[in-house]
Amino acid sequence: MAVKLKERPAGSGVWWVFIDHNNKRKAKKIGRDRAEAEKVAAKIEAGLVLKTLDLGDKEKAQDAPLFKDYCQVWLEGYVKVLRRASTYERYRDVLRLFVNPVLGQLPIDQIRRGHVRDLLLKVHGQGYSRSTVCIVRDVVSGVLGHALDEELIQVNPVRGVTKKLQLEQSRKVAVEPMKPAEVALFLETCLERFPEHHPFFLTLFRTGMRLGEALALQWGDIDWFGKFIQVQRSFKGGRITPTKTGKVRRVDMSDQLIEALKALQTKRKKEALEGGRGMVEFLFHQDGQPIAQNSIRNYWKRILRRAGLRDMRIHDARHTFASQLLSYGESPVYVKEQLGHSSIQMTVDIYGHLIPSGNRAAVNQLDFPATFPQPIRNQEKAKGVTI
Repeated sequence: MAVKLKERPAGSGVWWVFIDHNNKRKAKKIGRDRAEAEKVAAKIEAGLVLKTLDLGDKEKAQDAPLFKDYCQVWLEGYVKVLRRASTYERYRDVLRLFVNPVLGQLPIDQIRRGHVRDLLLKVHGQGYSRSTVCIVRDVVSGVLGHALDEELIQVNPVRGVTKKLQLEQSRKVAVEPMKPAEVALFLETCLERFPEHHPFFLTLFRTGMRLGEALALQWGDIDWFGKFIQVQRSFKGGRITPTKTGKVRRVDMSDQLIEALKALQTKRKKEALEGGRGMVEFLFHQDGQPIAQNSIRNYWKRILRRAGLRDMRIHDARHTFASQLLSYGESPVYVKEQLGHSSIQMTVDIYGHLIPSGNRAAVNQLDFPATFPQPIRNQEKAKGVTI
C-alpha cells in the first residue's frame, strides 16, 4: 500500500495524490494548496488502512486524471524541460488543435485503442497528410507513455495503431532549387541593394546551413586554416539552442566564402575599435544579438522581388546548395554530412531525383557476351533456346 503526494510538474504548485493499493493505481489532482493536499492524502491512507475505500471500477473514471489535465503534466514537466522549444510549441499546438477536442475529457485509464484509431482517422479524413497523423499519434503516445511510467495505466494503447490503418503515404514536397544563374542574380542584387546582408546570404548558398544555424554562427566556429565552419548551435525565437539533430558537424567553406567572411571580420574589428568596445561574438548581428529570423526573411523576399525572381522560401537556399553539389557529381554521402541529415536515406529521399544517372553505358557490361564458348552454345541450342 502506498499513498504519495507529488507536485506535477515540479515547481508548478499543482499537487496530486498517487495511490498504489492491491495492484491498482490511481491519481487524483488536489489543487495548489499543499496543506489541503496533505489532508486528503492522510484521509485516503487512513481509509485504506481501515479498508473503507473502494478502489473498484465504479470510481476509476472519476479519480483518474483527465487526459487534458495530464497532458499538461507531460508538456510542462517533460517536453519543456528535455526537448527543444520548437518541439514543445509544436506538441502543445497538436494537443490543442487535434487531440484535446476528442480525448481531453476522457480519464487517461479509460482511453482505448479504438479512441486513438478514431482520432487518427478523423485527422486523416480532414485532408491532413500522413506525417501530420503520425505527429498526432506520437503526441498521444508520449502522454500515455509518461502515464505508463508513472504507473497510472497498465499499457499504452497507441502502440501499433498506425500500421493497421494503412494510411496513404504523404506526398513529397517538390524541391525546386534555384538555377546557378538565379543564385548569381540574387547575390548581385543583394550586394547592390543590401550589401550588409550579402555575407549572410552567401553563407546560406555556399554551406547549405539551416537558417537558425547560420544566424547563430560565432567567430570561434570558423577554422580559417582548415577552411571549415563548426556548426554547433541554432537561433530561433530569441533563444540559442543545439542544432536540430543535437549534433555538431563540420561544413566546408568555398574560397569565395572565406574571402567574404574575412572581409566581414575586418569590418567588425574596425567597428569594435571605433566604438571602444569588444568585438561581438556573432557574425551576423543587430545590436550585439543574432538577427531575428523574420527580419532576415523579409530581406530575402525583398531581394527576390528586386531581382525579378519567383517567390521561394529561404529554406530553398539549402535545397539549392544540395542540388548543385549532386548535379556536379558529388557523393550523396558528402552532401548528407554537409547538410547534417540524420541518415543518408533522408538525403536520398529528398534529392534522389537530382543524382546523375552516371555512365549509361556501364549497364551494357551486364549483357551476355555476343559469342559463347562452343560447349555452352551447343547445350543451349539443344534445349531450343535462341541465343
